[in-house]
Amino acid sequence: MGKHAKPVGHFADGFSRKDQGGIGQCGACTIHLNGIAVRGCQTPVSSAVGFDITTIEGLDKEGKHPLQQAWCELDVAQCGYCQSGQIMTASALLKRNPKPTDQDIDDAMAGNLCRCATYTRIRAGIHKAAELTAGKEAGV
Repeated sequence: MGKHAKPVGHFADGFSRKDQGGIGQCGACTIHLNGIAVRGCQTPVSSAVGFDITTIEGLDKEGKHPLQQAWCELDVAQCGYCQSGQIMTASALLKRNPKPTDQDIDDAMAGNLCRCATYTRIRAGIHKAAELTAGKEAGV
């Protein structure tokens, strides 16, 4: 951003929005501001000045983040529309709680909708990513 540029709009502006996009109800646009999951469609760009901003592409440049690996290994995604938001929310959860219970996952993910209802696969993917992360930290 230029020195004199004034950030305007929301992070999700310019992206295709389906149905009720822009009102923060589905979680598909989830990004991280300083590691905290927020809805891009509800976050004015001007409010993020000076924050570290992470999108799905920023988790791992090669797509090898433990959540991305788990999603692929377990075929979590169906249509894929919600998956970036699911992964970004799950990533924030795992940073706060590296060994979440089913209830922890359900609570953290409650604001992310999946029209294909792959919630049990999403939960399994989060558990798998937690295992992969623990394995890397243990040197396995």
